[in-house]
Amino acid sequence: MKKILLPIEETQRSLKALHYVKSHYSPDEAELVLLMIDEKLSYSVKSEAEAEAIKVLDEKLALIATELEGYKLSMLSGVGKAGVRITRAARETGADLIIMTKSSKEDMLSSIGTTAEYVINNAPCDVVIVSEQVNRRNEYRGLVYRTAKGTVNLRGQLGDKQSECLLPSVNRDCIYHINVTVGKVRFFHTAYNPDTRNWDLPPLPGQEVTMDIAAGESRNILVKADSNDGKADRIRIVNRDMKREAVFDFRITAAPKEAVQEPIPEPDFSAKPGFENRATQEVPRIPVDFEAPEVPTFLAEHKPEAKAEKPEEKSVFSVEINE
Repeated sequence: MKKILLPIEETQRSLKALHYVKSHYSPDEAELVLLMIDEKLSYSVKSEAEAEAIKVLDEKLALIATELEGYKLSMLSGVGKAGVRITRAARETGADLIIMTKSSKEDMLSSIGTTAEYVINNAPCDVVIVSEQVNRRNEYRGLVYRTAKGTVNLRGQLGDKQSECLLPSVNRDCIYHINVTVGKVRFFHTAYNPDTRNWDLPPLPGQEVTMDIAAGESRNILVKADSNDGKADRIRIVNRDMKREAVFDFRITAAPKEAVQEPIPEPDFSAKPGFENRATQEVPRIPVDFEAPEVPTFLAEHKPEAKAEKPEEKSVFSVEINE
């Protein structure tokens, strides 16, 4: 029986190593060692903080273990540098093989991360890096939204339904108003890379690349119009929890000229006449591995400004979707 070390993080990409093991090794062929590391804490952290962090990690590992019924399992957790901890765990457990993804970062889709590189160079056993570009049909696994306003329900990462979504991209400066009502999500803003043919570059300077938003919090995020090789920037929202759902409202409005200098007013998420407040759109399950597809883009119609009798917040703009 082969002993396999599985370094896991709380990301959908990281869990692909788990799916790889289940599809390539039966419970009679492999003994699994699940490992989670909290890199936010250093080795010199106080014992109380380390104990609390390890308790949280152990709870997450126990949840993941429910997906591996029938396998002989052991679980390890710790704090510090992930690469160092992984190679040390491989030595201490006598692992025959380490299976991991090339990076757990959602915005690094085409390159090997520093942790994977360290493990490859220092591991005492063979290392398998799980391929993430098996599917060549340009299919995206998450939900895709084409409206300027809506309510989204994302399932936990361990579930069978979608745990992330794409919001529409806009060809003018705009504000993404995100209001989380349940759970916790992460906002990603990435630009297209013509060399890798994927969205793995940071956006123009002065913009947020990632942002964590929890229940009860609202964020107004400036996104500047940009495209590379004719492809607009990508806006993704990912549920950060493995099991519990996340629910958020979004609204896209045109950015005022003073958006960078002055605070942006809080959005009104209440339903208005004439607008279809769409709930979560369920779509057929699509293979996990994918190459990034085209992102739906709003085409702004620039109309002459008219004097309004009463000052009120304007709609995002007229949009036309090319199906």
